[in-house]
Amino acid sequence: MSAAKRLRQKFLFDPCPVYAILPLMQRSSPHKPVTSKENGVIKHLRSLSESKCRQQERAFLIEGVKMVEEALRDNLGVKMVVAAPSLVQHHGKGVLKLAESRSMDVVWISERLLDMIAKSKTPQPVMAVVSMKEHTEKELLAHRSGLIVIVHRLQDPGNLGTILRTAEAVGASGVAVTPNTVDTFNEKAIRASMGSILRLPIARVGDVSAFINRCRQNGFQTVATVLAGEKTHFDVDFTKPTAVVLGQEGAGLPHDLIADIDVRVRIPMAETIDSLNVATAAAVILYEALRQKMGRT
Repeated sequence: MSAAKRLRQKFLFDPCPVYAILPLMQRSSPHKPVTSKENGVIKHLRSLSESKCRQQERAFLIEGVKMVEEALRDNLGVKMVVAAPSLVQHHGKGVLKLAESRSMDVVWISERLLDMIAKSKTPQPVMAVVSMKEHTEKELLAHRSGLIVIVHRLQDPGNLGTILRTAEAVGASGVAVTPNTVDTFNEKAIRASMGSILRLPIARVGDVSAFINRCRQNGFQTVATVLAGEKTHFDVDFTKPTAVVLGQEGAGLPHDLIADIDVRVRIPMAETIDSLNVATAAAVILYEALRQKMGRT
């Protein structure tokens, strides 16, 4: 049996079709796009909607002209560009020129297939497969910003994506993600991050308590919001290296973890409000840290 035939046979039964099959597919064009959902490229793209396949392939999908242009322009690990024919009339010349400058072929698929694969309600006619970048705890600890965000067991991908966006906006070194947190590369998290997921270092940590200890050993204080915090976030000295720890929506942080936090703070609010959304609370805390750091300079 030939190597190509073995690869095709594996492809038929693999729930996560491998990228290596793609060069075997017939080239497409705006005038002759892929139209069958049984095509190998289409199966590969659809498989990336599954977390286990994203992790196996170490790749994820991004959508839209702006995000694909940015990923191509800044050389952020694009493996493949996928477009529907209407891209030519949809301000897509920039994407096509960037793809050409990177010597990257564009896989053309029908509008119907792109609509089927895309997760946006009104998708733009372009998407790309992007490699996941590997970042480590050491990178976050060594960054000159001295500000780390730790997310522990968050379940809402929109919240996670918004936190990634805010973390980049305030110049944080990155985000540490603990086990049992929603998949960082969930399509809703990607969309909510508005491109930050392409640039911001994200490190997966296996043991949150151990990482908090490593933060402390590297001179970081740990700060978390709790309803009965001893002080407000305005009272914290954020000019010191700081790791901000954010807990699960509703349940918050486990009691044993709260006990291990250096500074437990509350966010002042009207008596009619008892809590804030975790992404909103993160923004309040992180922008106070930014304000103090700007004031110091």
